[in-house]
Amino acid sequence: MKNYIKKGYQLIHILIINLCLISCISTSGSIKPYQNNYVDITNNFSLEGKFKLSMKDSKETGYFFLEKKRNLVKFNIGKSYLLPEKELLLDIREDLDLNKLISETNQDELNLKFSVLKVSDFIQIIIGKQSDLSAYADLEVFKEFKNENEFLPSKISLKTSNYELIIFNKKIYE
Repeated sequence: MKNYIKKGYQLIHILIINLCLISCISTSGSIKPYQNNYVDITNNFSLEGKFKLSMKDSKETGYFFLEKKRNLVKFNIGKSYLLPEKELLLDIREDLDLNKLISETNQDELNLKFSVLKVSDFIQIIIGKQSDLSAYADLEVFKEFKNENEFLPSKISLKTSNYELIIFNKKIYE
């Protein structure tokens, strides 16, 4: 009888460990790579990468997974793979507040005014397209490509007098 109880506990432990491992698998494994050499904002796509937000007194880093389908943009932001993610569901015509990238403790301490970008402009910048930035007073955008023939920039910097947001694109999916 003791042997069956011991085996039962072992089975429960194995099931719990398997459940934890399966839940930690990235969703990008089930998505196929982007086939085209051109990304348009009207297309459906998913993009994963990392970001670094540098301010005068502090720095925030993390990762993101952006999924664009039709006019909806699902934006998952995480600081660490061990902590829960923030999920933003936005319409492409809405505004994106960059305060969402900062932890709540730093928001209270810094009290900075961050740019509010239109989601469509933010996506255009991330995928390397030209966007009209005249509505954003002191925003400068810098793009870096690993190769000349790449269509997606590997590094994008959005810079103002208050902050610098650096985005590292890793992979794009259909």
